[in-house]
Amino acid sequence: MILVTGATGFIGRSLTNTLTRNGLEWRPYEGRINAPTSLREQLEGVETVFHLAGAESRGRVRLLRHVDVEGTGHLLEEARRAGVRRVIVPSRIGADANDIHNLLRAKGVVERLVRNGGMPFTIVRSSTLFGLGDRFTEMILGLAIWTWPLVWLPGGGEIPMQPLWVEDYARCLAACLDRDDLINQTITVAGDERFHYRDLVRQILAMEGVRRKNVKLPLFLLRSWAFILFGWWYWPPVSRFFVDRFFVPEVTELDSVRHYFGFRPQRLGETMAYLHRRRMRWRIFRR
Repeated sequence: MILVTGATGFIGRSLTNTLTRNGLEWRPYEGRINAPTSLREQLEGVETVFHLAGAESRGRVRLLRHVDVEGTGHLLEEARRAGVRRVIVPSRIGADANDIHNLLRAKGVVERLVRNGGMPFTIVRSSTLFGLGDRFTEMILGLAIWTWPLVWLPGGGEIPMQPLWVEDYARCLAACLDRDDLINQTITVAGDERFHYRDLVRQILAMEGVRRKNVKLPLFLLRSWAFILFGWWYWPPVSRFFVDRFFVPEVTELDSVRHYFGFRPQRLGETMAYLHRRRMRWRIFRR
């Protein structure tokens, strides 16, 4: 039996579909990740936990500490008591418990908790993920439609990125179940093509037939700009954690997925049809 925390989230939806297609028995965790009684009840009979639950999309540092860090600590404690044999945890390229960026610091603390958690683990770091329902490519398109006739490029769009399709990442996570050589290992995967952010934006807009004039947004203004426009939103479309992507490159070896899992990940241009399915979401912003 497999337990999946965060099963209804962006990664969770793809992972649970993959597990189902592979004929594996799983169930979603239901309840608060910080509730010991709920954890104890739902971990009964579980052999493997995919721990995907997190508060990144809310853009609040307090919630990162409460959900990601404290929640992981409670989960690991109850998983040890329940005799769980393995925990598989997604993370981010650049995760470091001493990093100055809040998200990467929280991810680094989570990794440290997992490594010291007293049970077999696999940590799978990734670059930025894209796919249906993401908060990356859809956000780029939506903001470009909203800010007609301009598209803003933080730092001139110089930051390199190596995005990975979420379905391929889910495939990597699921493959870890049969990989004893990855027990107690931290691995890093990313897409097999690398873009500067400006080129990524250009490709997304070209695919959707959207024309905009590029305008450089100085990095020192980026955080204040995002906070003023979106900081008051309950579910901000642009959070401080999204902004951090423009300060820390998320790149690794171009053949990382092939190296660990033996397949070539889908490229951006091969999977962008999902944006067409989302165009009506942004129709009200068209000029």
